[in-house]
Order: sequence, then C-alpha cells, then structure tokens
Amino acid sequence: MKHKKLFYIRNIIQLSTAIFGVFLCLKYGEECTQGVKNGILFCIEVLVPSLFLFMALSSYLVRSGAAETITKPFGKVSEFLFRLPSEAFAAVILSMIGGYPVGAKVAVMLYERGRLNESEAQKTACIAVCAGPGFLMNYVGRALLGSVKAGAILFAAQIIGTLFTGFLIGRTVKTETYNARRDTNVPAGKNLLTTAVADASRAVCQLCGMVVICSALIEVIATVSPSEGVTDIASAAVEITAGCGRMCGKYPLYLVTFFIGFGGISVHLQIFAGIGKINLNKGLFFLCRIIQGIITAAAAYILFMIFPVELSVFNSTDAPLTFAKSATFAGSAALVLSSLCFLGSIHKTVNKKLSGGARHSPTQ
Repeated sequence: MKHKKLFYIRNIIQLSTAIFGVFLCLKYGEECTQGVKNGILFCIEVLVPSLFLFMALSSYLVRSGAAETITKPFGKVSEFLFRLPSEAFAAVILSMIGGYPVGAKVAVMLYERGRLNESEAQKTACIAVCAGPGFLMNYVGRALLGSVKAGAILFAAQIIGTLFTGFLIGRTVKTETYNARRDTNVPAGKNLLTTAVADASRAVCQLCGMVVICSALIEVIATVSPSEGVTDIASAAVEITAGCGRMCGKYPLYLVTFFIGFGGISVHLQIFAGIGKINLNKGLFFLCRIIQGIITAAAAYILFMIFPVELSVFNSTDAPLTFAKSATFAGSAALVLSSLCFLGSIHKTVNKKLSGGARHSPTQ
C-alpha cells in the first residue's frame, strides 16, 4: 500500500512538472528559444570540444584495461582515502583531468565490466565529481579573472575539495563487500577505438541535451527574477558556466568557488543521465555536492591568503576583483565542521539504503 501511494505521488509530481514546463514554453516562448540557442552555441563552442576527446579517451582506457593497470599501484591510497579498490581511483583521476561528468561515466563503465560492484560504483560516482583544469584555468582564470594563476589556485582548491569530500564519504558510507564483483576477464574487443568513440558520442549528446534545457530555464529565470542578484545566484546554481560568467567580479570569490565545487544542477542532471545502470542515491549525491562546495570554498580562501593574486575581471567596468575578507578561516572551518556533523547524522540511513540497493545488484 505504501509503495502504491508513493507511485501515485511520483506520477502527480511528474505530471505537474510536465504541465509547468508546457506553461513556461507557451508563456515565455521567446526566452526559451533564446536559451536553447545559447545552450546549443555553448555546446558547440565549449562543451563538445572540451569533453569529447576526454570521454573517448576515458572509455578507451577503461575498456582496454589500461586504467586499472595504471592505478593498480595506488590501491593502498584508494583504500585509505575512499575505502574503495584501486579501480575506483581511476574514475577520480580521470574526473580531475576531464571535468565534471567524466568520473561518473567511468564508474558506470567499471561497473559494467565487473571491476566494481554496484555499492562501490555508487560511492565512486558520489566522489568523482570535479571541475577540470581546462574550465578553471582557461575559462574562469584566463577569460573571466584575467589570471591563469588564479585559475590554477581554483583547480588546486577543487582537488582538495574532491579528495576531502571523498575522504569523508569513505569513512561514512560503507560498501557491501559481500556482493562479489563479477568476472573481470572481459575481453577488450577488436573494435576498441570505434567502441570508445561511440561511448563518447552517446555521453556527449546526453550532456548537451541537459545543458540546452538548463540554458532555457536560465533565460526564463532572468525574465521573472525580481533582481539581478537573484538571477546571478540562480544561474550559478543551475548552470555553472553561465553562473561564473555572471558572478566573477560582482561577488566574493569564495562564493564563486562554492558553486564551482557544487557543480550546478545541469552537471547533476548530466551525471544522472549517464548512470542509468546504477541505483544512485540522489539525496546523498546532492548532500556531497554541498559539502564539496563548502570545503572547496574554504580551501580557496586559504590558498588565496597564502598565494595572493591581483585580479581584474573583463566586464563593462573593469573593476578590480579582490578575495573578500568578510569570510574568516574560523567561519569556513565552522561550516566544514557542521557539514561533517550533518553527514555523520545520516550515516545509518545511507548505509541501509546502500545495503538494499546492493542486495539487488545483478551478478554473473
């Protein structure tokens, strides 16, 4: 009876969302059209050139077994940091190199090849979410802040945020070891390159679709928003690229860094679209992104205090951008501590959910 009630509630929510979407398309047709154009243009100019090759390379490395061979010496590091096997470390590293959605996609492929069980793949997908160096150093650093050094510091803060968040998840969320991994002797296949390109093509098409939807939503938000500040914050929460473009130079840099660590709803949807075979706990995933955003912002604050950078943004006023002193290190530490307490409070609930999902994991 309970499951039937939840089924009806879910259907009502989905139907309401669809009706609301139709309403927005009819009432704000021009804005939606412009948003779709902006999204397509962004995909052509930024997303596809920056992600496609990394997606294809990631698929090639995983399917050929090279990724597991390279990361095998880091087995103890992966076990210590994340309480995961060395194969999961490959997803984390490739995410740091390729950008946000790459790590989760690699986790899915490792699960399909039997290198990770479902519980381990779920945990890996929550950890391996990171902005790549191309986005942070070239777009945010060089184009928006006028400093590649600033972009490099942001990238370093993002790595710290990813590793620290993974460390917390590793000690809070337990994986089910009784669910044995499947046969790992999966042949690489004769057409490995063709398969890798096909994997990358499907993944990038899914990502582009999510970006286009979110771009249309941002245009509608900009139209109905009561103030420019609300539009800026909402844009960063929905789509990180547009959000960084709006926020750099107008807001404290630690706030921008928080949204970089958070990733944005568009990134979350991109990841959800690519993990259909993994029963990912979306509530846990969203909580991890908030914690990662807080830790990344705190790390950026400390790094910019140690390595000060004079920044000037490329906007209409060419106003100098300084790292705000209003946020103290103690305040950042308090935010991190409160997140740790919150994460610990859901420890038992998360383990029960993961245990239930792992018991239904298919085996061969």
